Amino acid sequence: MRDSVFYQIFPERFADGDPSNNVRDHEYACYGKPVVARPWGEIPQAGAVEFFGGDLWGITQHLDYLQDLGINALYLTPVFTSPSNHKYDMVESNPTLSNYVYAF
Repeated sequence: MRDSVFYQIFPERFADGDPSNNVRDHEYACYGKPVVARPWGEIPQAGAVEFFGGDLWGITQHLDYLQDLGINALYLTPVFTSPSNHKYDMVESNPTLSNYVYAF
């Protein structure tokens, strides 16, 4: 660990590797507000209810880029099932990552 160069990734905002698993507008409510699907690259407006579609597939598609930067360790923010985009309020901690957003 001493020689590790870590890079923290917020998966939902890093890269959209599989658009078929993106959250859809008004698919459900989070904190009493309908979720909003935003186009990649748009400036965030509404906090935890906005989704841009980033996923684990997007991260795996950019591993060469990260390695070229000298990164050899990743720290991901939560990836478990959750109503919010940051996923710190998880509703299920299934270690198989069976969430539709992160299913392999």
